Formats: sequence, C-alpha cells, structure tokens
Amino acid sequence: MSYLYEHKKDRKGQEYIEITGYEGTIRHLSVPAIIEDLPVRSIGKSAFSGREDLFSVELPATIDTLGRYVFYNCKNLRSISLHDGVEDYYDGVIKQCQSLSEITLHQERDSFSVMKELLADNDRRLTFTVEPIGLRLSFSAYVYDVVEDVEARVLHHKIEGSGYPYRECVTRKGVDLLMYDKLFSHVISDDYEAAIMVALNRLRYPIELEDAAKEQYAQYLEQNARVVLLKLIEQECDEEIRYLCEECLITKDALEDGLYEAADKKLSAITAILMEYQRQHFAAHQQAVKMTLDDW
Repeated sequence: MSYLYEHKKDRKGQEYIEITGYEGTIRHLSVPAIIEDLPVRSIGKSAFSGREDLFSVELPATIDTLGRYVFYNCKNLRSISLHDGVEDYYDGVIKQCQSLSEITLHQERDSFSVMKELLADNDRRLTFTVEPIGLRLSFSAYVYDVVEDVEARVLHHKIEGSGYPYRECVTRKGVDLLMYDKLFSHVISDDYEAAIMVALNRLRYPIELEDAAKEQYAQYLEQNARVVLLKLIEQECDEEIRYLCEECLITKDALEDGLYEAADKKLSAITAILMEYQRQHFAAHQQAVKMTLDDW
C-alpha cells in the first residue's frame, strides 16, 4: 500500500502534505504524521470514499482538515481514531458508513468541535470515547425525513428517534451530561440496544454522573438482565459482562440462560466470568446448571 498525496501551502506560506488517497488494499489505515519531512495536515476530498477494504482508521494529531466525503460510503469501516485539532470539517466525511460504530477522540485542546461535526454527519448509532478524560458516550440513531403536504403545497420536516436530542447535548465546548442523562427514558422506548450501551457506558465512566441517574441506569440493567446479558454475549463484550458481575446486576435466571448461551457459542472467557459469578453468588444453585470447563 502506498499513499497518494500533494504538496500544499497555507496562507502563511507554510508547506504541508494533503493525502488524496492510496494504492493497494489495507484493513487498518494509520496515516503518518510526516511525509517527506513535511506535516500531513489534510485529508483531501473523497480521498478514501467507497473503499471496501477499510475496517479501521487512525489519524495523527497533525491533521487539521478533513475534506468533503473523505470516508463516504466506506461500508466496512468500523472505527476511527482522531484528534481534536481538526479545524476545517467539510460535509459528508462519514456519511453512508453503515458499519461505523466506534470513534475515539484524543483531546489536546479540550475541544469537542470535531465530535459535534461527526455526530451531525452520521445518523446511525455511534459510541465515542474521549481521551484522556475517560468519557465514553453512546448515541442512538435517528431518521430525518421530509413529508410533502400536497394539498397545502408544504414540506414538513420530520425527525424520528432519540438520537437527535442526544446529539444536541454536544456543543463545541463540551457535553451537557446532565441533559444527556435526562434523555434516558427516550432511548429506552426507542432503541433497547442503544439503551444498554448508554447505561453501561455512563456507569463504567461516571463523569458528572448524579446519584439519581446512576440508580436509573443500574435499575434498568438489572430489571432487563436477561436481555442485556444475552445481547452482550452475542456481541462478545467480555469487559461489559465483567462489570455487570462486579456490580451484581445479573439475576439468577439471567445467569442460567447466559451460561448456556456462552457455552453453546464456545466463548470460554465469558463462560469463565459467569461461572465465577455463579460460584460467588448462587453456590446453592450451581449444581442445577451442570457445566464444567470440559463442556466447552
């Protein structure tokens, strides 16, 4: 794989590199900070659009410009890592990225501008991790539609889904976490999978998390323990399951179903976590679920 790039000059006459694409194929793209002893500051228009080989992308701190449609329609792109030094963000950077679910933002300037832009650019379910502050937030999806009233000759703009109000919690200077937590009832009725991750991420990374919100999230996870556990097993979320065990949020019935499911899928790490939880909390019930390491 080799990069395609151009030499550019900014308004001050300083020379830099703009990436315009690459030749060959690659699953994990790690863009270099320096090419030919010059800083790589820009990713040009449509540089990587339509690439089906891309699964993850890591951008250096030198990048300050993301051109229009940089990752447009990268159907297999799952994760992006970038820095908050991006000052010029053009429309469509991550539009139609159907598999994109994880974005890591590295902060040096305490700016949330690029996070706000990315959220506005993609209406699907997204999870952001903000480093080094240790903030992790999930955002549900939403649908924007235009409905025509033929008789009145008027177009009505319609937004459905909890993802839009969640996105409104993010400004260029930060995240209104109090408002974010107050929206939980909306995502519960709208998208249970997103609700699971919203609750887990806020509990595991409890920045500015008030006691009432903490209780609300924990109660939701415990009351829906079976659904939550089976979904996490399906996604092979070892650490999230470990957290549920540490906080005693898995009920006996949910544990039994989860053990069978994990063993059936031959997920040895998850099965071991659940068996240890069973030993610690439901020892008397353990014999009813006759499972040993040999079973999987």
